[in-house]
Amino acid sequence: MQAQTCGFRRRRLFPALALLFFCLPGVSLLAGEDISSAAGRGRLNLRLPAPGDRGTPGVIPKNLAELESFTGVGFICLERGNFLVASELDPSESEYLVDGVLDFCRRALISAYFDRLPDPQRTVNLFVFRNYQSYVSGLRNFLAMEPVSPYGHYGNSQKYLVINYDTGPGTMVHEMTHALMADDFPAAPIWLAEGLASLYEQCRAEGNLLIGEDNWRLPELLAASREGKLIPLSRLLTLAPAAFRSGRESLHYAEARYFCKFLEEMGALVLVYRNFRDRQAEDPSGVKFIRETLGKPLDTIDAAWRQWLTFQSWRE
Repeated sequence: MQAQTCGFRRRRLFPALALLFFCLPGVSLLAGEDISSAAGRGRLNLRLPAPGDRGTPGVIPKNLAELESFTGVGFICLERGNFLVASELDPSESEYLVDGVLDFCRRALISAYFDRLPDPQRTVNLFVFRNYQSYVSGLRNFLAMEPVSPYGHYGNSQKYLVINYDTGPGTMVHEMTHALMADDFPAAPIWLAEGLASLYEQCRAEGNLLIGEDNWRLPELLAASREGKLIPLSRLLTLAPAAFRSGRESLHYAEARYFCKFLEEMGALVLVYRNFRDRQAEDPSGVKFIRETLGKPLDTIDAAWRQWLTFQSWRE
């Protein structure tokens, strides 16, 4: 099983805390989208269990007292912004996860992208389970459901995140990005929703910003590039959710992530996101805003992105 990695990279987040995390992806259950397994799921040699007896689903808590009653003993319950957190980790791990990762990343993402939400009001519940076994048990006990992914998922209708912490804290950041974007830009196409969320699966902190790092998706992307199998941006950016999650789902995730990383390194990602969100009726795919921001036609941008990819590398 791939472990999380944390360490000092460039500037430090806090005097005694640096932020560098790695995860495998979760599943986002957004309105209008089918439940589907996460790309790259085979990297964890986990088999989803046979369905067990389903309990009676409870009402998702909306305040700290309700959450404490809902989870009972064995969980540390905390509130940060509009997030209610129930953590099965020990106190020091829970403190690191909530104050060192979740709260920092929440504030960084709102500041950079989701600036329509300076103080989000919709409560989001986050359930952090220590390992896969407790994750499966927790899903059954708290939500009366079976796991749709070994890593975690986001349920938009009830506004909750569930995380298998064995996959690392980046899983949480991926799903938290979906939760915030669902309120800020609900019409975002799947390439942007999954590209932005995947970008922060592995990232570092620079001042008050999050910067995407290379991760395990890169080798597949480079192999596809060498074999001439990359999907043109003109097609990737117009894929419907069902097509995005087709048999080439893993490659679609990789391309979306690394196109967002390319835009980030060009200093264009935040501007593309905000212009797209604010003027989405002008072009539901977002191509118009990419062309405007970079000042080039899409085929020229595609060629530049492919050339940029040849300089990327990642070592596990």
